[in-house]
Amino acid sequence: MAITVPSRVGPPGGATARARRGARRRSSVLGYAMVAPALLLSVVFFVVPMVLLAVMSFYNWPLLGVARPIGIDNYTRAFQDETFFRALGFSALFTVVLVPLSMAVSYAAAVMVRGTGAFVSFVRTAFFMPVVIGFTAAAYMASVMLMSGTGIINVLLRALGLTDGQTAWFTDADRAFWAIVVLTIWKSMGVAMILLMAGMQAVPGEVTDAAKIDGAGWWRREGSIVFPLIRRQFALCLVLALSGTLLVFDQFFVLTKGGPSGATTTAVMYTYSQSFVRYNLGYGAALSLIVTAIILVIALVQLRVLRADRAEEAR
Repeated sequence: MAITVPSRVGPPGGATARARRGARRRSSVLGYAMVAPALLLSVVFFVVPMVLLAVMSFYNWPLLGVARPIGIDNYTRAFQDETFFRALGFSALFTVVLVPLSMAVSYAAAVMVRGTGAFVSFVRTAFFMPVVIGFTAAAYMASVMLMSGTGIINVLLRALGLTDGQTAWFTDADRAFWAIVVLTIWKSMGVAMILLMAGMQAVPGEVTDAAKIDGAGWWRREGSIVFPLIRRQFALCLVLALSGTLLVFDQFFVLTKGGPSGATTTAVMYTYSQSFVRYNLGYGAALSLIVTAIILVIALVQLRVLRADRAEEAR
């Protein structure tokens, strides 16, 4: 006598598909809900101000009085403004000098702190600590340390017999430039150091050990193994350094006020002066958008180069 065993009947295929779609929909809703606060903040504090800035740039917008539309006159004025182009040139010079030095110092610091141990941890913390200090506070601290006659730097230089201790660092454009370069490197190198250090620690030790056994020296291992493996982290640090340096403002504003005779006026300082000192708000908005466009183009070029490098590596 044959015994028939009833087969287990599962849910129909349509019901299973609907359940999966419902689960994906709930997951998507949860994801959107998680990013909604950050998206709202970005819209309120970035997108809306940028739209208002773009609108203002087409107006003669005084602090008091009625705004008057003037078309592209603000942009025409900007491209004929020699002072603005001098400020852009100084910002470019500061960037060209600072970024390579900063990246070199950050790389060297990352090499120093990529190991383990209590002393290495202490040095890593000491290198990173200036990052948590605001640029304005750091600039005021530098002004005290470099004060003519009584600043600790001038006192040390006089004790070593190098100067008379009366050097006025920020009344000469060249001295002010290099003093602010050193201050900016000290203040900002910690972020790049940490990013590069993380990349270096991810390099397999077996690879460098094998190269060492094969007779490769330290420079050869760094240049042929470590650096190629961390070039993405290096490219990210380069993007951050370039964009941040082109927007330099705080240290020059506090230490030199753009002097002497406008020699250390950056593009952002000139924009600030037009907007909040002379109250040419429409012209200041146009200058802001021009500077933003320059930084955006540079960032896009860098990202394009990085993307091409990744595509070549994938092949």
